[in-house]
Amino acid sequence: MKCIQKIKHEKYLEIDGVKLKLFRLSRGWNLTRLALESGVTRKTIGEIEKGKKTNIRFSTINEIANALEIKIEFFCTQNEM
Repeated sequence: MKCIQKIKHEKYLEIDGVKLKLFRLSRGWNLTRLALESGVTRKTIGEIEKGKKTNIRFSTINEIANALEIKIEFFCTQNEM
């Protein structure tokens, strides 16, 4: 629940990059495809997936979630739910 509340109130968020990568791969998408669909650069997506980018703008997460057709809450870590 903390993550959902945090999403609604904060400009920068931390998400579970491993979840992003696993979901992207389950769709059969590579980084380039997700970048094209979302408008977020391959570099940024790669950094998120590897955990190198920790404070991510809400708009970036929203663009990725929209491209993958999932809710932003999907990216919350399990212990935040």
